[in-house]
Amino acid sequence: MSNIQKFCLCLMLPLMWTLVTADTPIRQCADSSYPLPLMVQIDECDAVPCDFWKGSEAKIDIQFVATRNYMKKLSAEVRLTSLGVTIPYDLEASRGNVCQNLLHGAYCPLDAGEDVTYELLLPVNTNQPEVPTRLEVRLLDVENDNQVVSCFLTDARIKKPSAL
Repeated sequence: MSNIQKFCLCLMLPLMWTLVTADTPIRQCADSSYPLPLMVQIDECDAVPCDFWKGSEAKIDIQFVATRNYMKKLSAEVRLTSLGVTIPYDLEASRGNVCQNLLHGAYCPLDAGEDVTYELLLPVNTNQPEVPTRLEVRLLDVENDNQVVSCFLTDARIKKPSAL
C-alpha cells in the first residue's frame, strides 16, 4: 500500500466512523428542568423525522448521567403524540427496566455522575397510525418518587414496510 493510500485511509476511517455513529437530533422536554441525555442514537437515524417501521423494533440507545448515589431502580416511560393526542406507550417491564438493559458492562446501583447507556427496544405496533409522531422518553428514578433522571423529545414517522 502506498503512502498516499495509507493517508487516504487514515482520513476516511474517522469520517466513516462518524457517519456510522451519528447522534440522533433531540430536543428538551417541556419541563426544561429535566436533564437531557448526553447522547441518543436511534438506529439509522441521524436526521429527524426518524422512520419507525410497523411490525419491527426501534433500537434507541440513550447515554445519560446518574443524578444521585445508589440509584438501583430506574424505569423508562415513553409517550407518543400524534395528531395532537398524547398517549402513554405501555412498555413490557423487561424493556422498561433501565438497569437490566444497560450496555458496555454497566450495572446498577449507579453513583452520581456515572455515565451509562441504556438500550431501549421499542416495538412499533402494526396498528400505529402512519402520521408524524413526537416521541418523548423519560428515565425515572423509581425509588426517589419517580424523579426524572433524563428526558428528551424527537420526531418520528411511522411507516409501513413495502412487504406488509
